[in-house]
Amino acid sequence: MDIGILRRDGRTDPFFDGAAADRLVVRRCVPCDRWFAPDQGDCPGCGSTGLEWARASGTATLVAWTVTHAKPREDGAVPPPAYLALVELPEGPWLHARLDGVDPASLREGLPLRAAFEHPAEGESYVLFRPAS
Repeated sequence: MDIGILRRDGRTDPFFDGAAADRLVVRRCVPCDRWFAPDQGDCPGCGSTGLEWARASGTATLVAWTVTHAKPREDGAVPPPAYLALVELPEGPWLHARLDGVDPASLREGLPLRAAFEHPAEGESYVLFRPAS
């Protein structure tokens, strides 16, 4: 299923720069050593407004998922379903991402995942997750 063209919004440029280089980067509060999703602005723990961008491990655990089905194309072909997930990084943040290369029968809470990166011809590179094994 085509997800469309992703564009930067200025706030998360380092996230997309990381994805373009096959690196998962998220926000980190240095004073209290808490990690956050890429769109986090400030640390709710200590109030720091200077969150840094830091490289994450690139592994994750599946928390929840859903399957979306596209409408058949004009030529009658039916696109494959897309698996959308909520994943938890070992650093702490939860991210929404696409799953790739999954066997629907193997999907379960706690499934180990690893980051992979897509580099479309147009738009920004992005992260998705695949089974770790």
